Amino acid sequence: MDLPDQHDIARSAGLALPAALLAAEPLYKQVQGEIIRGLSDGEWKPGDMLPSEPKLAARFGVGISTIRAAIGHLVATKVLARKQGKGTFVSRHGERRSIYQFFHVVGDDGVKELPLSELISIKRAKADDAIADLLQLPRKARGSDVYRIRNVLKVSGTPVVLSDITIPCELLPGLTETIIRRGGDTLYGVYQKHFGINIVRTVEQLRAAKSDAASARFLGVPAGEPLLQVRRIAYTFNNVPVEVRLSRVDTRNHFYLSDRDGSAG
Repeated sequence: MDLPDQHDIARSAGLALPAALLAAEPLYKQVQGEIIRGLSDGEWKPGDMLPSEPKLAARFGVGISTIRAAIGHLVATKVLARKQGKGTFVSRHGERRSIYQFFHVVGDDGVKELPLSELISIKRAKADDAIADLLQLPRKARGSDVYRIRNVLKVSGTPVVLSDITIPCELLPGLTETIIRRGGDTLYGVYQKHFGINIVRTVEQLRAAKSDAASARFLGVPAGEPLLQVRRIAYTFNNVPVEVRLSRVDTRNHFYLSDRDGSAG
């Protein structure tokens, strides 16, 4: 539950606040924005512990309850993680919890297993207008430079998801096949470990599709087999898009599960 903000307090006291103040965000959201700015600027890196609540309260000139509300929302969205008896830390994408946060494919038995990523290819290319718009890239005469990555996610050794991923080269300069293969369990872990980019939010569109030649080859499905197609845009802090990912999911033995508790709203 959100704490009462200055608007609620003023109303209950029969006071009229100036219009400029009434338009302001709740205080905890302003503090949340300042913490995100610190994360974006690299003040606190993945795995770092944040200052104590009293120190943050003194820094931002607010009460402890406001700090707790701001941190609570960032914990709910997995940007931060609380460790009992230790403090609050910046989440790492290498942790199983963070991997599960963005992987929604579950076996028919209801078990959600950790996927392993297998790189198929990586190459440089020029973004077309549609991709440039999704990644908020400037449209140039010859297009912006992007990496095009194809990978397969396997569950218990079985290929389940084939993904084609497009990333701006300027965000990940020097990305190579070696970095991806040695970087960890997921691409998001690679982004974070090698380039300091944290994926904090994704937006997905789902629709039915039929398998094409690539899906048939890498997922081992018959041509024309019904698949689930997922287009995902992944964002880092301040709503900056990092990648566009088009995935085809073999749902013969798996289904897509989205389980939201509403705490991040």
